[in-house]
Amino acid sequence: MRTIAVLLCIVFILALCPAASAAAVTVAVKAETKVRGPWLNLGDIAEVSGDSKERVKMLKDLNLGDAPAPGTTWLMTPALLEPKLAAAKADFSDITWSVPSNFKISTSGQRVSGRQVSEIAQAYLARISVGANLSLVDLPEDFQAPEGKLELVPELYGSIHYNYPTVVNVAVRADGAGFAKIPVQFEVKRYLDVVVAAVNLNAGDILSEQSLRLEKMDAGKLVAGYVTELKKVVGLQLRYPLAPGSVLSERSVMRPIVVQRGEVVKVLAKIGELEIAANGVALSGGAVGDVIRVQNSNTKKIMTGRVREDKSVLVLDQPGG
Repeated sequence: MRTIAVLLCIVFILALCPAASAAAVTVAVKAETKVRGPWLNLGDIAEVSGDSKERVKMLKDLNLGDAPAPGTTWLMTPALLEPKLAAAKADFSDITWSVPSNFKISTSGQRVSGRQVSEIAQAYLARISVGANLSLVDLPEDFQAPEGKLELVPELYGSIHYNYPTVVNVAVRADGAGFAKIPVQFEVKRYLDVVVAAVNLNAGDILSEQSLRLEKMDAGKLVAGYVTELKKVVGLQLRYPLAPGSVLSERSVMRPIVVQRGEVVKVLAKIGELEIAANGVALSGGAVGDVIRVQNSNTKKIMTGRVREDKSVLVLDQPGG
C-alpha cells in the first residue's frame, strides 16, 4: 500500500511538470476561484481543454469532495490538491498540468443573522402555543448560508414543554436545497385559571361556588389532572381534606354518595308495566347511577340495582328491570 501511494505521488508530481511534447488534455488551475458549493468539481477551479470533448467533460465533472463552507476561503497548494485528485481515481495520463504554487478557492455565501432565525422560531412557537409566555434562552450566532433564494422554515422538535426548554429547529434552505438546521431554545410558560380550595375543606364535603375559587398558576408546575372550570366540580363530593389554596384535581372528587352501606332503602322491581316496591338494606354505598347490591328485608334475597336520585334502588336482574 505504501509503495502504491509513493508511486501515485511521483506520478502526480511528474504530471504537474510541463510535458516535453504536446498532451491530449491541458488542465490549468486558476489562481483564484469562487464556487457555489457544496461540492467541488475540477471544472470549478481549472480550465480544462483538449481534443476529446468526452474526456474534457469527464475531467470537468470530476468530484474533488466538499467545497469550503459558505463565505470562507481555502488557500491551496499542489500538495493539498494532490490527495483530492488521487481520491477521485481518474485517468490522469496524457495531461499537461498548470498549477500555481498557491491558489485560492472561495465559496459564495450570504449572511444570516441569529436574531432573524430566532424571530422566525418565536413567531412559529407563538402560533402553536396560544396564550403562552415565551422567553428566548440563547440567541443563535450569525452564520453564512449558501447563495440563492433563502428559506428559513421552523419546525417543532418534539412537543411543547412547560417545565424545561422547548426546541424549535429552523431549517435553512438555499434555492430549495437544505443546508442546516439551527436549534433555538425557548422557556415556555403558560398560566391558567385553576380551581383551588377557598376555605378549609373536609373529606365528604359537597363542593359549592363559595368553597372554591379560580387562581392563575404556571401550568408547567402543576400535576396532571387539575381542573380549570368551577362548574365541573360544583356539587361533587370531596374524597380527602384540602387546605385553602390547594389545587383541586379530578381524582380528589367524586359524585356524592346518596345511599350509605347498611341504610334502609326502597327496592323497586319492574315486571312489564307492573312496579313492585319493597324495603331492603344497601350492602354498599353508592352515588346516583351506581350499581350496588341490596338485600330484600322480607325474602333476604340479594339483588343488584341502580341507585336513583330519590335514593331508591331499581333492581336490574328482574325481567323488564
